[in-house]
Amino acid sequence: MLWASPSGLSAQTSATPAPTQPLIVSVFNLGTQLPGSVFTTPVHPGVSAGTEFRYNRHPLNQWFQTAKLGVSYHQYVQTAVQLYSELGYRRAIWRGTAAEMRLGAGYLHAFSDTEVFTLKDGSYDKKANLGRPQFMGSMALGLSYQLQKGQNAPRFFVDYQFFLQMPFVKSYVPLLPNTALHIGAAVPLFHL
Repeated sequence: MLWASPSGLSAQTSATPAPTQPLIVSVFNLGTQLPGSVFTTPVHPGVSAGTEFRYNRHPLNQWFQTAKLGVSYHQYVQTAVQLYSELGYRRAIWRGTAAEMRLGAGYLHAFSDTEVFTLKDGSYDKKANLGRPQFMGSMALGLSYQLQKGQNAPRFFVDYQFFLQMPFVKSYVPLLPNTALHIGAAVPLFHL
């Protein structure tokens, strides 16, 4: 009778911690190129943050969806704000290591890093830099290491992301290819 009381039930449910949503944070280097080189110079820095939602709880095979917000700076070209989501698959390999791949799409808002002028009545007027709305499609491959077993453990990762920014300049570069090398961590932080 004491075991079935409400206080006994709460003790039983607290023994298994509820799954938490991770805070995923990374810093990255951005290169304007097709996939190939892993690290590019000069360095064009970026940072991203987001979370992931798991579709299953299998310890070896995980299907998940991400939601991320990122900012990158490409000297002389643009500052870009990214809001995107990815569908991913993660496979455990050996003793906390895992490999994953993700496909994503989202919104990118690009602010030009140079002044823009328009020709009006024979003179040039400086145009306000409100940025340009664009679409981004992405693909990423990653390796990660989780410190301990279980879904509530920190995970460290290295990702190689390729994404297309479109339309970049309609008249001569409609698709701008970008690669990004991410280094980051996924830390269990909050309950949904």
